[in-house]
Amino acid sequence: MFRIPIAIGIAAVSLYTARKSYIAITNLRRYEERSERAARHSETAAQELHKTRTTQASSAGAIALSLLSSVALVLSTVLGSSDLTAWEHVLPPVNLLATGAGFVHNQNFWKAKAKVPFVGGFNEGIEKSKEIRQLLFGLGIAWWALEASLRRDEDVRKDMVFKYRKVPGIDAVLHEY
Repeated sequence: MFRIPIAIGIAAVSLYTARKSYIAITNLRRYEERSERAARHSETAAQELHKTRTTQASSAGAIALSLLSSVALVLSTVLGSSDLTAWEHVLPPVNLLATGAGFVHNQNFWKAKAKVPFVGGFNEGIEKSKEIRQLLFGLGIAWWALEASLRRDEDVRKDMVFKYRKVPGIDAVLHEY
């Protein structure tokens, strides 16, 4: 019942989060050359550079999966395709796990990072990463809500089948539902 509005909302928030992620990655990449030079001389700097990259990649991966999954669910519902029917109960939990993992990975790395004076782009990257963390949390909740909505729709459909199973022609009506 609420599947399409929730999935459209998820797609919109995913797109917005992807934009924020792009800005954060772009801002952090401005300092990548300096970071790589520092990494050649310091194991700690090398570890920080690796953690920065993997954190941004895990967030971007979760965001991309969320966007693609939500668009696929909307299109399959609107077009009446049954190709994704089997996936509609798989995609929400998978995306909930992906956004949760991206959130935790992002939080564990960025929560202890302080802003660096006179390095505006880097500080903006840190701020955007914090915003991304909050948006990932919101996406996780949205995927949970979508799964709850899908389960409710399935329960209503099963209830209707049970109640009206002896009505002639009901199978065609329920198939449309």
